[in-house]
Amino acid sequence: MNQHDNIQLMIVGTQKSGTSSLLRYLAQHPDIYTHPQPEMTFFLQDHEYARGYEWAYRKYFSKRPPDKQLIAKNVMVMCSQEIIKRIYEHNPEIHLVVLLREPVARAYSAYWWARRRGWENIKTFEDALAAEEQRLNENWFKWRQCAYKFNSTYYIHVKNLISQFGKNQVHCILTDTLKTDAEKVCQQLFKVMGISRDFQPIVEQQHNQAAMPRSERLGFLFTQFLSSRHPLRRAIRKLVPDATAYKLRKAVLDLNDKPFTPPPMKPETHEQLTAYFQPFNNQLTELLEQDLKHW
Repeated sequence: MNQHDNIQLMIVGTQKSGTSSLLRYLAQHPDIYTHPQPEMTFFLQDHEYARGYEWAYRKYFSKRPPDKQLIAKNVMVMCSQEIIKRIYEHNPEIHLVVLLREPVARAYSAYWWARRRGWENIKTFEDALAAEEQRLNENWFKWRQCAYKFNSTYYIHVKNLISQFGKNQVHCILTDTLKTDAEKVCQQLFKVMGISRDFQPIVEQQHNQAAMPRSERLGFLFTQFLSSRHPLRRAIRKLVPDATAYKLRKAVLDLNDKPFTPPPMKPETHEQLTAYFQPFNNQLTELLEQDLKHW
């Protein structure tokens, strides 16, 4: 393999901030190719990383035409310095994109997403927040989807990215900007990648919208099976191509979903979280030289 086969741009955060939509907007460009899976977990999962990038290339990019640039997404990798170093070793010149959503809203949305996918079994947001510190001390990787405050403390993670890659390779974009002018965001990233800016992606559709499982137990069991290394799952994956497997997975999960609007957050919880994030938001404002007072 050569450098042309490396990932040129990766969306590394943050969860529930519009990353799925941005990936699909960018992937419409005729000079770009991305993985059919929702996330590229190669850098995140030790058992995948141990198999090497050539294996990952076959899993995630097997149908890529040789003249297209590769982009990828995984919204958890920015939260681990070890994983950031893995990406640097893969390609020190890679460009990283971070979508930043107002942190209180992101944390609350992530809680309901975790409930939807069966990762979260605590029935109130407040109790889940109270459990976070103990969970992370136990095992960050296990509870990464439920790290609502930690994953919204953007300053720490963005600072680590910039320390490793430099400011010119870390592109922080507000989710509000993506919502109001997605085409402009795409054009900026096309420029970063050095590809034609004449192409206009279709940006009307939003991806990964809110829902809840019709059966929480079914959603939990199915998600646990998909995320496990169960012998039956491995046997099935040997018989079914990756792209087909992910389409089947999405179809089953979608069938179990129903439209859902989360209830309003308790005012006192919102007030507490706003106060918690404020010092970090102030530091992020200085780091990025970007006004975040509206947060």
